[in-house]
Amino acid sequence: MSGELTTAQVADYLGVKVQTVYAYVSRGVLTPARKEPGTGSLFRLDDVQTLVSGGRGGRRARQPAASDDVRTTITEITAGTLAYRGTDIAELAGRSSYEQVRALLTGDSGVSGAPTAAEQESLAAVMSVLPAQSAPLDRFKHAVLVGATTDPGRQDRQPSAIARAGRRAALLMALTLPGATLVPPVKSTPEPTIEPTVDPTVGPSLADTLATALKPCPAHLLDATLVLLADHDLAVSTTAVRVAISSGADPYSALLAGLAAADSPQHVAASLQANDWLGTALAAPQDALDAALVSDRPPPGFGHLIYTEVDPRAQILLDLLAPSVPTQQWAAVTLLESELLERRGWVLNIDLAIALLVRLHGLPRHVGPAIFACARTAGWTAHALEELAEPAMRFRLRGIYSGERGRRSSPLH
Repeated sequence: MSGELTTAQVADYLGVKVQTVYAYVSRGVLTPARKEPGTGSLFRLDDVQTLVSGGRGGRRARQPAASDDVRTTITEITAGTLAYRGTDIAELAGRSSYEQVRALLTGDSGVSGAPTAAEQESLAAVMSVLPAQSAPLDRFKHAVLVGATTDPGRQDRQPSAIARAGRRAALLMALTLPGATLVPPVKSTPEPTIEPTVDPTVGPSLADTLATALKPCPAHLLDATLVLLADHDLAVSTTAVRVAISSGADPYSALLAGLAAADSPQHVAASLQANDWLGTALAAPQDALDAALVSDRPPPGFGHLIYTEVDPRAQILLDLLAPSVPTQQWAAVTLLESELLERRGWVLNIDLAIALLVRLHGLPRHVGPAIFACARTAGWTAHALEELAEPAMRFRLRGIYSGERGRRSSPLH
């Protein structure tokens, strides 16, 4: 239900510990609206805001900034679950295609937006002048710019235009990977002797397109991975997209804002560090465990701000990979996962699962961020569409000046 917070979310909003929220409830300062099995108490956002304005909690009494109050109906995350519009990702990954999940998130099932031959030539021309060592996300940013400059309707901010821009940008991004080609959609036939024909009612598959460049990784595995990474609530990159849309930016500029915020070792590029660490951990798992246990920080691929019980994305992907992982390597992953969770509470996260996928199929280490960014275009588009219904320019944080104050000069006489 819209406008309700879990106990952990209330604690984060108020800037207090969870135990303090329990104390507020016991003293009657805050009353739960209802209880949800598996989730616990839920509180009305309006009640929590009233608590803030009344001077209680960890925040000073003030009117909350607009950015504190971003309500969304897209994705819900708990300590161990992730759901898109009320559907758990366990019900989607491996069962629904990425295009179907994109439609679920955005509410748009259109198929237009496949780059034309001329647009692909423009993209190839831009890629040809980039330095050979350009990282995928740098190539992706140029791909979105190509999408913008070749779209005569770039400034159209109608929902259908934003959804089309998102689909188009994702395919252009995928096409920047060496060897990538659009896979024509085909219509299957009940008779195996009849040749399948091109199906104009279905757009190109992002997973199939990526698979042409990421051999030998199978398309169905890429498709499930894209589904798992399609959205993750108000991550920093998603917030950047919403801020851009709120400011009146066109959809391509908003996607560029998301890519810029995502291109960080703390976000989409985190799988690079996980990949490097996993390489040494698989070779000497006990040494890796010893080093992790004497550190006060989790190693790359472990720990998560929200998932304190389990990262469901990682577990689903690990289950899909398990049959293909060599026995010795699987034993190493299992050892590290169980020991670090039990001894330190560090959850194995999606970055390590992506790193395992990359290593299993012998792919370049930069493939992890590339898959991640392509997938997230669905969530970015969904949040861009949702932001359209909000007041323009609502993301205006208030700065409290805390620097030196200069002396005012005396008036001349």
